[in-house]
Amino acid sequence: MNIEIVGIHPTNKGALLMLAAIRERILAAFPKARFGVPMNWPVELRLAEGLYCTVPIERGSRDVSWASELMPAKVRRTVGFWSRSDVDVVLDASGFGYGDYWGLEKLKRRLVRLGTNWRKGKRVLIVMPQALGPFEKPGMADAAKTAFKNADLVFVRDRSSKGFVDKLGPLGPHVKSAPDFTNLLHPELPARLEHMRGAALVISNEKVVGNDAAKRATYIDYLVLACETLKAAGQRVVLLVHEGAGDRRIADEVNARLSSQAEVLDEKSPLVTKAVIGVANVIVSSRFHGLISALSAAVPALACGWSHKYAELMSDYGCPEFNVDLNDKASWQPKLDDLIAAGASPEYRRKLAQAGDAQRALSEGMWGDVIGLLKQRGFG
Repeated sequence: MNIEIVGIHPTNKGALLMLAAIRERILAAFPKARFGVPMNWPVELRLAEGLYCTVPIERGSRDVSWASELMPAKVRRTVGFWSRSDVDVVLDASGFGYGDYWGLEKLKRRLVRLGTNWRKGKRVLIVMPQALGPFEKPGMADAAKTAFKNADLVFVRDRSSKGFVDKLGPLGPHVKSAPDFTNLLHPELPARLEHMRGAALVISNEKVVGNDAAKRATYIDYLVLACETLKAAGQRVVLLVHEGAGDRRIADEVNARLSSQAEVLDEKSPLVTKAVIGVANVIVSSRFHGLISALSAAVPALACGWSHKYAELMSDYGCPEFNVDLNDKASWQPKLDDLIAAGASPEYRRKLAQAGDAQRALSEGMWGDVIGLLKQRGFG
């Protein structure tokens, strides 16, 4: 079985966690499965991960992936290249890639095109758990309805997204709810990072501010306050870089304003990063998968994000009050104080652990549906 995974950006650690989780679970059920990603991945990263190469069906205004069939099959096998006809299953792991924020063309290029031009016979298209919508802009609702109806399974990750999808009208029983599935990963902390146990992690995200200079200044103020408040409470603060250069620049700006500089941790491996988060005392995070890595390990977390998926995630773990509105400056200090109190509360950690168990059970159910469908279609 040849499985193409789309929607995963190779520099996004959260996306790479989804890749790791997919491979772990699929290989447990189908040991001979092979995985590929679109050719826009840097070749060194793709080879390091042992992934085949595909022609992305969503590239450009026209679908030119048919041209991949011109390469003889023997040559394709020799160089680790798949044509469209070589792909049996597409798993879309975009995380958050379809809705008004992303625009009509992306939705049409990928999901609509896959569902109408490629998926025939026993080929399978599964939209893995992700945030979706809204679909209010011209053409979005019709395109989304077509895309989701033509997929074999669609998993909606949160209640807001489900509301946006429900507004499209009846789509069928194949549209289901399931949380982000990286909560099933349990990487070990390397011995060299044992000193990270019990740290207070502060994780920035450049997407929170975009190109808005005023919002960036406000965001830096918030992160500085978070660091100083945690330090004043006796916490050992570490600025953890979850994604690339943009997040690192924010971390460096924050560090330059602190009364005493904090350690900056920028690990290449997403699994190591997840392991570090899982042994923290508390975290302040604007990265979605940073929050999942914490909450699923019963680590109290304070969120400050840029889309509806952050508030929904905190609600899923029973702590909606731990979501910061950047515009409500008066709320920053009280929420930080509450986070510190939560970090010292065994009862609060038990509550998070119970929520984590419930979320993992839902993820297990999702994988049951996926594996069951693939076996039903004759893959083994």
